[in-house]
Amino acid sequence: MSKIRLGIIGPGIIWERAHKPALKKFSSRFEIAAFCATSEKSKNKINKEYPGIPFYKDYKLLVKESFIDAVIVMTPIPMNPVVAIEALNAGKDVFLEKPMATNVKDGKELVKKEKETGKRVFVLEQYAYKSLTDEMIKIVNSGRLGDALMFDRLYHDYIGFKEGAEDYGNTEWRIKPAFPLGMLLDGGIHEIAVLSKIFGKPLTVYAAGVKYRQEYGDYDYISMIFEYKNNLIGTFNNSYFLDGNRNYLIVRGTKGLAFYEEDSKILVEENSGRSDVVKISDENPYYKMWEIFNKCLEANSKPYYTTEKALNDLQILEAIEKSLKKGIKVPVEQ
Repeated sequence: MSKIRLGIIGPGIIWERAHKPALKKFSSRFEIAAFCATSEKSKNKINKEYPGIPFYKDYKLLVKESFIDAVIVMTPIPMNPVVAIEALNAGKDVFLEKPMATNVKDGKELVKKEKETGKRVFVLEQYAYKSLTDEMIKIVNSGRLGDALMFDRLYHDYIGFKEGAEDYGNTEWRIKPAFPLGMLLDGGIHEIAVLSKIFGKPLTVYAAGVKYRQEYGDYDYISMIFEYKNNLIGTFNNSYFLDGNRNYLIVRGTKGLAFYEEDSKILVEENSGRSDVVKISDENPYYKMWEIFNKCLEANSKPYYTTEKALNDLQILEAIEKSLKKGIKVPVEQ
């Protein structure tokens, strides 16, 4: 099978820290064929590291090149659907950073375009492929917890400007975002994807949030309540300003609970007194995600986290935004 020749659009921090190392593991399958960025700094860095590889400042020129089979899109979030649709129209498959759009309208347009062109969009949502998520699903579905009636997810981390550092928080489009919800849309989408995979799509959401610092969007910490069918109610507390320690997920059912605060294990406690620890093997979620993509390409199939599932998560986020603004419980588009 011939290599897939990739055009890299937006080779910033996420490229350096995540996708470039992952693709080196699959160099027999993927070939880096071109780059696109707007800054001279990026151009000079790429020319030094990849001498002789074509470099573009206009993504519209790159996606039209016949020697490009697919593109990796790592642009600021509002540009994600714009660049992806341009690439699909040019007959390219797309590997697209999350979230795939800032709103449901643009997300629906991207889903529609994917179907029209017959090309594929692989959303780069690595949390959806974590073994921890799949193990929690097995536990919930095993019956050991009985009927799952509640969950509580707390995830706090700090993302902000760090003097003299090349870090996610120093990115200008994050400091002054042109998209709603601030860091919940950018980072919290990971958690929404995980909760959706474990529990499905909620019926309603109620959210309250607070703005504390001047930059990084409309909210610095948000608390959410999700209602599902079958009497399940879940809470999700999220911040990218508060301390990141003591994050956890607990699921409580009529027969027991499952709890984790570390990626390496899940504690299961049954009301009968039986308890055990489910250990999770160490993994790099980016490597696992790209391995799954590789298998899907070989089998001409789609991965779990399709654009339709990514759209579902955008619908949840849009309901959260509406609830925050209106102070009411909001139904999630089904």
